[in-house]
Amino acid sequence: MADVVVIGGGPTGLTTAMLLAQQGLEVLVLDRDEAAPENADTAWDSWERRSVAQFRQVHYLQAGGRTLLEKHLPVVLDKLSDVGAVRFNIIEQLAQLLPDGPGVFDYEPFETITTCRRPVLEFAFVAAARSTPGVEIRNDCVVTELMTGPSVLEGIPHVVGVKTKSGESLSAEVIVDAAGRRTPVPAMVEAAGGPRPGERVEDAGFVYNTKFYRGPALPEIRGDLLAAIGSITILTLPGDHGYWSVTLYHSPKDKEMRKVRDPKIFDRVVHALPRHAHWADGESTGEVNSMASTANTTREFVVDGRPCATGLVPIGDAWGFTNPSLGRGISLGVMHAVDVAPAIARHVQEPLELASAWQRDTQARCMAWHDATVQFDRVRGPEVEAFRLGQPDPHDAHDPMVAGFRAFASASHYDAQVLTWFGEQLSCITLPMDVAMRDGVFDRVIEVAGKNPEYVTPGPDRGELEALLV
Repeated sequence: MADVVVIGGGPTGLTTAMLLAQQGLEVLVLDRDEAAPENADTAWDSWERRSVAQFRQVHYLQAGGRTLLEKHLPVVLDKLSDVGAVRFNIIEQLAQLLPDGPGVFDYEPFETITTCRRPVLEFAFVAAARSTPGVEIRNDCVVTELMTGPSVLEGIPHVVGVKTKSGESLSAEVIVDAAGRRTPVPAMVEAAGGPRPGERVEDAGFVYNTKFYRGPALPEIRGDLLAAIGSITILTLPGDHGYWSVTLYHSPKDKEMRKVRDPKIFDRVVHALPRHAHWADGESTGEVNSMASTANTTREFVVDGRPCATGLVPIGDAWGFTNPSLGRGISLGVMHAVDVAPAIARHVQEPLELASAWQRDTQARCMAWHDATVQFDRVRGPEVEAFRLGQPDPHDAHDPMVAGFRAFASASHYDAQVLTWFGEQLSCITLPMDVAMRDGVFDRVIEVAGKNPEYVTPGPDRGELEALLV
């Protein structure tokens, strides 16, 4: 019998398992997909994770995530180095492009080690978990049912283990749901007699089209990695071993942009973006991978102090996930694991206390980051549609949230101090509200934004864009 069973062997589940093992617990990780290969060199070509829809889409470890791993699980960073992940500091590189240069600010906190190729990035987490005493990983193991015992809260099932597709029954003190955004566990809770966790949903509506390239050197940074250009957004990310990626986002209503699924048209559009054209000059390594985003969602596992089940807690995307356009998913999953794992270890045999601690620790930081990401989509989503349809600004220019965001984003292209503040938010280091509340931040941002023209990433207008899509 393990102390803890973790359902899901992605980065969040494995981070949770390793953190719990550090506390002396025996942890069994159950993953429905095939095992990772023994060699990272074959991970990109041969590893299949059929339950992870975004496995072939781009991923990025934000600097805030790197900092958490450096403090709590440095073995993961060691394994990332082993697989060829690159040390990368986008804020420091953007500072070199400022009119007055980078100044004398400390850019070290913005460094990360990452790769855009998720199979390689995820391999590093697997390798770290395989080397961690107290962690066992079982692959091709599908959980089909929750086992329950005597209730500790009237009317609420108490989970004491899981049953698998092979018929095996596995007992544990705590079950961790880290099965991702499409987790089957809420339905299992309902089948066990508990209330199905309610969902708070806000649809963002983006389609992602990604192409991978490689070459002798990574492309030069000439503009933002994530740049809004009218009705589209471009994301360019570095990878390992000379690989990199380019992603074009658009509205699901934008039928014309579906044509970028053609690799030649994809390259034609990228080549029309002055700051990013050279990212499409490498050797193409495959077709265009397309995926529609899912709605921003959180699951209400504890309502009015009553959990849907005891002995069970969700972590990462199994609890809440956002539109992946800001590249925060893995970093926020690591954050959630770091925040909640101590409560699991402390209350491993105290299910009511665990449910209360899980809710408190989830809301203290991860909920705030989730909400901040949703706020970004509330601004950007309507803008995309307005540009597509040739309509006026969909927002009230005097709305403090909209005006503040636009001023901050623009001013970050002119002033090193503002760029470092903006970088803290982008990199999952400091919440936007906490940055904005500091003495002097508001005045500096308004001053810089007011004396400079609004920064706009150059690119084709809607008519010119549609002419490229032929």
